[in-house]
Amino acid sequence: MLTKQLASEWAKYNINVNSIAPTFTRTEQVAQYLNNKEFYEGLVNRIPLGRVCETIDLVGAALLFASPASDFITGQILFVDGGVTACQ
Repeated sequence: MLTKQLASEWAKYNINVNSIAPTFTRTEQVAQYLNNKEFYEGLVNRIPLGRVCETIDLVGAALLFASPASDFITGQILFVDGGVTACQ
C-alpha cells in the first residue's frame, strides 16, 4: 500500500513510485534457510519455475523501473517470484 500511496501523492511532482517484490532470493541473509535441504525443497516445490531467485534475476526489473520505458508506470508492484503469485 505504501507504493500506491506514494505514487498517488508524488505523481503531481512527476515522480514515479514502483516496487519490486521478489520471492526468496539467494543472499547471505537467507542462506541459513536455503542451506536447509527440507526447507529448500519445500520452497522450490511451490515455485513454478522450480528454483529460488538469484540476485541477477532482479536486475531486469530494476533496469525497467530506472529507464524511460517506465515513464508512464507508477504505483505498480512487479512480482519477481518465479510464478508463485500466478498460482495463488
